[in-house]
Parts: sequence; C-alpha cells; structure tokens
Amino acid sequence: MNRHKMSDVSDSLSTLDALRARLDRVEAASQATAKSARRWRRAALAIGAIAVAFGAMAATQSARTPDVIRARRFEVVDQHDKIVLLAGIGQNGGQIDVWGAGGTNVVRVSANTDGGDIVVWNGKGQAVGAMYATSAGGRVEASMPEGAAILRAEGAAPSVVLADGDSRPRFVATVAGDAAGVSVRHSAGHELVALGASPGSGGIVRVAEPDGTLAAQMLAYDFGGVVECASRTGGRAAMFGCNSPDTGGSLSLFAPDGNETLSAQARTDAGARLSLLGNQSQPVAVIESGATNAGLISLVSAGKRLVGLGTSAQGGLLNLCGPEGRALVAIGAASDADGGALSVRSGTGGQLVRLGVDRLGGGEVAVYDGPGTRKRVLNATAAQP
Repeated sequence: MNRHKMSDVSDSLSTLDALRARLDRVEAASQATAKSARRWRRAALAIGAIAVAFGAMAATQSARTPDVIRARRFEVVDQHDKIVLLAGIGQNGGQIDVWGAGGTNVVRVSANTDGGDIVVWNGKGQAVGAMYATSAGGRVEASMPEGAAILRAEGAAPSVVLADGDSRPRFVATVAGDAAGVSVRHSAGHELVALGASPGSGGIVRVAEPDGTLAAQMLAYDFGGVVECASRTGGRAAMFGCNSPDTGGSLSLFAPDGNETLSAQARTDAGARLSLLGNQSQPVAVIESGATNAGLISLVSAGKRLVGLGTSAQGGLLNLCGPEGRALVAIGAASDADGGALSVRSGTGGQLVRLGVDRLGGGEVAVYDGPGTRKRVLNATAAQP
C-alpha cells in the first residue's frame, strides 16, 4: 500500500514538473508576443501621426483654394450685418444683386429669357442704365428723368434712339443694309427732319411742319440734285435743281392741284427755255434762247404754236399761225431786200400775198394764185410815169 502512495507521489511530481515547463514556454511565448505587439503599436502610432499631419496639411490647403463651393444662396454682409452682395437664383436663372452704402439695390446681373441682363440704379432707386439680350440681338440703355439714350443692335437695322421723359423717340438714327437715316421727331411723334442715304438714290433731306406735313426736301441723283418745296397740303409747290441728265438747272412751280404751271430749264446747247403752263400742264407761252443768241417767244394752244415772235440774223420775225400750227401771216425783215416784208399764206403753206420792198428800195406788192405759179406785182418803181 505504501508503494502505491510513493508511486502516486512520483507521478504527482512528474506532473508538476511538466506543468512548470509548459508554463515557462507559455510565458516565453507571451513575452515574445508582447514585444511584437509593442513594435506594431509604435509603428501604427507613427503611421497615424504621419497621416494626421498630411490630413491637416490637406485640410489647410483646401480651405485656402477650394475647387468647388455649392450653394443655393450666397450673401456678403458689411460690418453692420447688412447684405451688400447677394448671389442666388432668379426667375430665369442665376442672379447677382449689389447694394450701396445707403441700402439701395444699385446693380443687378441676371439671366432673362433671351440671354444676359444687367441693370444699374442710382442711389434714389431710379434706373439709369441697362444692357440686355433680346430675341433679335442686344440693347444698351442709359436713362434719366428727362430722357433716355438707347442703342439697339437687333435684326438687320441697328439704331440709336434718344427719347424724352415720356419715353417718346425724338431722335432716331438707323442703318439698314447699305442705307442709313436720321430722324428728328416732334413730341407728338411727327417726323420734322429726316436725313438719309441709299446707294440707289443718293442722299435725301426732308423737313416738315409741326403736324408732320412735308414742307421741303432735297434729293441727290446720279446726275445732280433737286430741292422741292411743298404747299400747305403737302403737295409740291416749287422744285429747282437738276432733275434730268440731258439738261442743266431747272425750276418748276406747281398749282395747288399738283399741276405744273411754270417750267424753266437750262439746255445743253447753251440755251434756255421758260414755259408757262395751263390745264394739265400744257404749255401756253414759251420763251426760248439758243446758242446763236436768237430768241423766240411762242404762244401755244393744244400743243400748237399759234403766235411766234423771234429774232434771226436778218432781224425780228412774227408768225401768226392757224390751228394746225402753220404760219398764215409772217411779218419781219426781208431776206432779199433792205426792208421789211409781210407774207400772207394759205392753209397749206403756199404764199398768196407778199408786201415788201423791191431791190431798188421801193414798195412792192405781189399777189400769187393758189398753186403759186402765177403772180401779179405792183411796185412803186414800175408805177412811176
């Protein structure tokens, strides 16, 4: 029985020795693990410190120059906490408003349905300037209580408009293609002065009465210029200038019904023509001069000369004509003698009677038959005994 006890004691001691050895191995392993953990802990702390340092640097850099700031409304306030700049959303898109020191909204930049829009107010809140896009182009406006100036670049006809305090255009300058014009208007809207130019007709100037009725105009053509003066009803009353490439200067006067009553022209042959006109502007009296210094006065009816009084190298000449314009009676200086002559002619132009001076200086009367083949002559020389 004691052997069993001794054996049990030995076994117990062996077990204790084995347990002690295992504990030593566990402690050694634990110490190695603790050392490794301390090394990893120190490495992790170092990496974390570096990461924090880089993160702080990145945060500082981003705060200085951010790539993107997103907001629906941005306000800038002064030292009194009053808004002086507001960026936000307007009716048609983005909008920026600026306030002055007095608290008045003085500038607005926004979007409209056709593009951009800029409006400027003064310190009293009155609009004094604007620039904005329209469906046809753009417009710039500068205004004041007494009027406004507007620059339009819209469509094919850019223009400059000066308006009065009631927004009525008083001065308009327009360019349309190769043509250009300036218009000065009455407060009622009537055009009082107009200046224009176009490649086809040259320049033009018009002036009107206060009610807009045309008073006078000046026009330029390829062959010269013309000035027209109007009557009270606006019809032409007088015109002078050069209105034809085949003549020099001209002057025309018109009746209230528009019919021309007087016409004077300088002709290209160094002569001139003055006509008094009757019904339907038909000539009734004409005075003419030619390059040979000869003059002619004609009384006309239905386009036919009935009376003609003129000059020639031989002297003066008077023709009395029939309805067809043929001379029936001719009075003037004789071409074959030194003296005067009177000729009576038929309706066909044949000479029937001639009263004049013969070659010897005496009086002579010659009578012809119808065909002009026979004549009888009575002269003072032959009648002497």
